[in-house]
Amino acid sequence: MRRRRRDLTEPVTVIGVAVAALVAVVFVIQSVDTGEVATAQPPVTLPTTTAVPPPPLPPPVTTSTALPADIQLATAVFDLRDNALVSQSNENRQFAAESLTKLLIATDLAAAGKLTGDNVPRVRRMLSVSDDTTANQLWTADGGPAIVTRAIRSMGLKATTPPRDPGRWGDTTTTAADVVWIYQHIMTRMPAGQRTVLLNDLATTPRAADGTNQDFGITAALPDGEWWAKQAWACCRPEWDVHTTGLVGEDHRYVVVALSQQPLAGGFGGATKVMTTVAKNLVAGLEIQHQFTGGA
Repeated sequence: MRRRRRDLTEPVTVIGVAVAALVAVVFVIQSVDTGEVATAQPPVTLPTTTAVPPPPLPPPVTTSTALPADIQLATAVFDLRDNALVSQSNENRQFAAESLTKLLIATDLAAAGKLTGDNVPRVRRMLSVSDDTTANQLWTADGGPAIVTRAIRSMGLKATTPPRDPGRWGDTTTTAADVVWIYQHIMTRMPAGQRTVLLNDLATTPRAADGTNQDFGITAALPDGEWWAKQAWACCRPEWDVHTTGLVGEDHRYVVVALSQQPLAGGFGGATKVMTTVAKNLVAGLEIQHQFTGGA
């Protein structure tokens, strides 16, 4: 059984150095130019009616935020419509995947034709309320670390590795770049029926199964109906791992990923505030198709 140490009752007010670190993060992130969304220009029609092909897509913006040394952050934004990276920073840095491993469990079950019957509500609970007990059961039943190995092979993941301890699925390591590939696999290679099941499951609830507030990052940056997210968090090996990932825009156009490791001093509340600020800045320049009718 995977165990995580959490102290979610500790004060979220950050004093001293922690306040300075958080303010520095917010200041730096807000000062970074997130760049224009990489979109192809429409063809130009010349007087001779000869169509000129659109110019090539610009390279992704590389954001180099000078974060405090005790906060590690990696981000990536991918445009599924244009099949191009929009922005990236430290996208190849490895982090403990924590509950992002649940995406691999779900996609592995789907690939094996096992996303049926009793597994459908079990996967829903594992993803929407991030239930660890269900994840433990599915991880063990489906082969443990072999799940990660199969995902590496089928999705072409470059820097994802299985956990050294076969029972600790959260110790799987991954990168922002590889998480983009996981979502791209879901959206472009999974059969439509399976994809619909997972998208419904990624309508994350505000509270996790263990009572944790998982409404941060992407889910706090956009209205309901404009995100499909998988959050992740754990403490204290040795610090807070807090990640926010998912699809944004009513048309699921963009993959947005932000992974972090943050000091214990800021607490879970401080860490999630940082990730919400990061997410707001990542989505600020995107051409998001908004939903006006309400409802999630």
